[in-house]
Amino acid sequence: MITAHKIAGGILSAAMLTAAMPISYVSAATVLYDCDTGIEDGYNYELWKDTGNTKMELTGNGTFSCEWSNINNCLFRTGKKFDCTQTYKEIGNIAFDYNVDYHPDGNSYMCVYGWTKEPLVEYYIVDSWGSWRPPGDEGYLGEATIDGAVYDIYKTVRVDQPSIVGNTTFDQYWSVRKDKRTEGVINVASHFAAWEEKGLPAGKLYEAALNIEGYQSAGSATVLKNEMTVGGDIPETQPVTEKEPDADGYYLHSDFESGKNGWSGRGDASVSASDGILSVTGRTDSWNGTSYSLSTSDFIPGNSYSFSVMAMQNQTASEDFKLTLQYKGSDGEEHYDNIASATGKSGEWVQLANTGFEIPAGASNLLLYVETADSTTDFYIDEAVIAPDGTKISASGNTSSSGSKKGDVNSDGSVNVADLIAMHKYLLGRLSFLQENFINSDMNDDGNVNIYDLVLLKQQLLKPVSEPVTPVTTDPVETKEERVEGQWYNQADISWIDKSKPMVAIAFDDGPIAGSDCPTRIQNALAENGFHATFFYWGERIAGNEAEIKRAQELGFEIANHTWSHPDMTKLSADQMKEEINKCASALTAITGQEEFLIRPPFLSVNDTFKQVAGVPLINCGVYSMDWEGASKDDIINTIVTAMNNGTLNGQVVLVHENYETTAQAMEYLAPYMKSQGWQIVTVSEMFKANDKVMYNGTVYNNIW
Repeated sequence: MITAHKIAGGILSAAMLTAAMPISYVSAATVLYDCDTGIEDGYNYELWKDTGNTKMELTGNGTFSCEWSNINNCLFRTGKKFDCTQTYKEIGNIAFDYNVDYHPDGNSYMCVYGWTKEPLVEYYIVDSWGSWRPPGDEGYLGEATIDGAVYDIYKTVRVDQPSIVGNTTFDQYWSVRKDKRTEGVINVASHFAAWEEKGLPAGKLYEAALNIEGYQSAGSATVLKNEMTVGGDIPETQPVTEKEPDADGYYLHSDFESGKNGWSGRGDASVSASDGILSVTGRTDSWNGTSYSLSTSDFIPGNSYSFSVMAMQNQTASEDFKLTLQYKGSDGEEHYDNIASATGKSGEWVQLANTGFEIPAGASNLLLYVETADSTTDFYIDEAVIAPDGTKISASGNTSSSGSKKGDVNSDGSVNVADLIAMHKYLLGRLSFLQENFINSDMNDDGNVNIYDLVLLKQQLLKPVSEPVTPVTTDPVETKEERVEGQWYNQADISWIDKSKPMVAIAFDDGPIAGSDCPTRIQNALAENGFHATFFYWGERIAGNEAEIKRAQELGFEIANHTWSHPDMTKLSADQMKEEINKCASALTAITGQEEFLIRPPFLSVNDTFKQVAGVPLINCGVYSMDWEGASKDDIINTIVTAMNNGTLNGQVVLVHENYETTAQAMEYLAPYMKSQGWQIVTVSEMFKANDKVMYNGTVYNNIW
């Protein structure tokens, strides 16, 4: 989705790079509408686009505002052009201390951007983005901890695309922050050092700039601060510390319930995730398979770990599977070490396991992959686990008092991960044979086979054998949450949510609505499929429409605050903001008895004053339905389904409105469809709580990530 961009502009002489160099301020009022470049206030600026409407206003000292709509691709940036004679080590550190008010509507990136020569590379350091997290699943190389945060590292290749030397083929280097932010410090040299550690060589610098990019989208941004310094000491690499196991005792657990989980095709192979299983197809050689990049900051060379992957094929009588680690050794050569091997009959899940495999000291560019010994058979994998050294992922279970094997769901005489997969499919309604083997599937002997039995079976199979299995009962233990100052007191009931399934929070604005059946149809579509949603109510519209809100509460939906008169809150004083919030909250309290409500800012408009006075989290969105811009039913459906299919919907907040016929029609289709695909529509508070995410008062949230 990303294209390279031809760049013109001034050159910064090498003599200017000998020491740290703050940029001085000179007033500026240049406004650009089309492709243009130049120097102002000591900063190189550029607006580049191919089509569409753009505007860039330079506001001094490297700051600017920009807006775009109906574009294919555009970039707005200010920074420095260099003369391609020095690497980052020769220049010294380049730092951007920035603050951006960022409002993307669709696909967009807020980043540091630039080019190098020798090699020719287009690079991105992405701190925030819009509806799609770049660059997708392509070219993942692992993680790096930089400036106190974790970035995912990628390398992608562009073929016969525009560049600073004309149309050609070149690499792109990416650092993408795991958690979005819109202000802070980016030390560019630290990213070049991290790329080098992943085998991506540093070239001679052509450009470094703070950049807002839009792709087939609309949006706006105001760069409030852009203090760039060039030269000086390069920050020291942060010490490598061993990754902490998760609550289950694992460093990595890929169950493919919410997509490919970072696994990709190797060679000509393609991978896809469905029903909690990863399919590997299109192989043209035995080494083609599926791979996962391991970060050396998480999996330290010289240390030992326990590895386990389940594999299965149904095309040949039997197949020899191999779990392999590819890495670059201290000798600079590529190595391929076998971790585990196993032979499986057609339709039989086999375990590739090694409880004590040592990653060789000095290894880099670690790539874990599954292949076959000598075939191109399509195959499947599931339950890929890396755990502490010595951990055994059990291949057998307990025997019940009647002599049958408790947990032998598929009646093959053993209890292993294949039974876990079978039970999961049963709970999704895709298998029926559990009824024939009920006693072994009912793990807690309560007369039902449900999510609690799945949890027990997972604990039995996937815990280290030295750990006891914690009983799970169908009676939830009541716990009283304590309030923590500054945190949202999340009282959502998540007992109905299956945490193993992907989920999305769909949030409706601008109700209640008089004289329309849309709100009732939306409520019915959600409730009939067992789903919940969040409704942000407009205070002035409440009187006479209390019944709609009361019904929403009775159906388990989340009631929330959209202010009293729906103003742009950033244009009000602090006292006026408080009045807007409190007046709407009082009206909602009178109906629901609830005292605290999440807030959706009208027009998604937020400033620091609003954050300070809100007293609760502010909920914007990560996916836009565009129903208020005239999006049709099919447009809305396509937006949601596309995000489901490309892996960007899980954990997002979707913005819709309850007063449009097209939205009601879309929900009547989407609710049953998403249920059939194993998705859950939940409230904002439910989504955060189900994913163990804390919300903080006065903080803006678009998703759980």
